[in-house]
Amino acid sequence: MEKVKVSIIIPVYKPGNLIHECVTSLINQSFKSTEFIFVNDGSPDNVQEILNDYQKKDERIKIIEQENQGISVARNKGLQIAKGEYIGFLDNDDYYKDNFIEKLYSKASKCQLDIVVSRTIEGRDGKKIIKAPIFETNKIYNQEFSHKNFIKNLLTEESLFAVWNKLYKRELITQYNIQFPSNREIEEDCMFNLQAFNNSKRIMFIDYYGYYYREVSTSESRRFIERDLFTKAIEKYNFDYKSTYNLEINKEEEERFKSVRLINRAIYLTFICSKDNANFNTNYSYVKSIVSNPILINAMKTYKHDPLLKAGKYNRILINIILKQNYIKLRIICFSIYKFYTQSVSEFLRNLNGTNKNIELILDEK
Repeated sequence: MEKVKVSIIIPVYKPGNLIHECVTSLINQSFKSTEFIFVNDGSPDNVQEILNDYQKKDERIKIIEQENQGISVARNKGLQIAKGEYIGFLDNDDYYKDNFIEKLYSKASKCQLDIVVSRTIEGRDGKKIIKAPIFETNKIYNQEFSHKNFIKNLLTEESLFAVWNKLYKRELITQYNIQFPSNREIEEDCMFNLQAFNNSKRIMFIDYYGYYYREVSTSESRRFIERDLFTKAIEKYNFDYKSTYNLEINKEEEERFKSVRLINRAIYLTFICSKDNANFNTNYSYVKSIVSNPILINAMKTYKHDPLLKAGKYNRILINIILKQNYIKLRIICFSIYKFYTQSVSEFLRNLNGTNKNIELILDEK
């Protein structure tokens, strides 16, 4: 059998019928020197039977079964057996263009990269969009640049978080024992990438998109409230990234980056909990618990004018309301979004906030 050049790790948990499109997109890849490692994370459905049937047709499919332990443990299990020169990740409800692996591997191999990063096709409000590259494409970035720029990006925003639009050199992962944190329920991708980018010497962004990321069809607010994601955001704020990952930033920089991230997260959660058509009073109560948090308020007082916030008009209005603890205006904004939210309203708010810049709308292609 030909040597494996790329390993793709896919954690599996209740994917429904979307698993078929996920698997098919792997089998149909133009690049063939691959292995596909599916880690069944105790999924309580018939997905194991489905995977077994696919495995009979394609020997590149490997299957690991485990009790439900979460996506981080599942991915780490895949890392333990991966044989490829490069390693990538795919979520079980997403899929690739047929040339995705070929495009990323050819660039990574030719330029001897530690990490190669592509653009992503994202579902949003029933449309498919792609965002402009975060950094200049087809340029090799060294470790010094990574320490100054990529680490800051990972600590302040989400644009570089994902592991699934990248290939990582397996030697990098094994040399520095890069793992997903098993004790984190959210943003485990960020933790992995902080380790990877902090230790990488050759990184490139390419002007290509071939990863289809599906928009969430379930109630986002219900998911976020049930998992209490703001409390987890506070935990992230309190985490010592500098010491844990030996980051080359000072404590003042770390405090600034984490504060900006916390403010952005709070504003995002406030919007998500307002727009959902679930119980308004339940969602609004959660919003009040967010905006009254003293750690958030202190961060806003200190960093409300920080350029890293990239705060548009809507964000600045909300920050001002939170700082004044004006619950009347807060309720009016939240109820207005709840009552009148549509795709058009979403676009209006994004334009008001300046977040629709550098975004392209694409056709429903494959």
